[in-house]
Amino acid sequence: MKLNQTERDAVVKYRLEKANKTLAEAISNIENCCWHTAANRLYYACFYASCAALIHNGLSTRTHNGVF
Repeated sequence: MKLNQTERDAVVKYRLEKANKTLAEAISNIENCCWHTAANRLYYACFYASCAALIHNGLSTRTHNGVF
């Protein structure tokens, strides 16, 4: 599915917001010494930000492997 610029901008904004919220969750987990959960949240924060970068540049992937 090909997105127009407005749609792409909306998806990028959503993914970056999700990345920021997930990063905040990771920080909270670190403060509470919840290391495994923090690592998971950090992974997903990076994943969401990476997806935003790909979408911003007109690229997409269907798997986590395709992002990294």
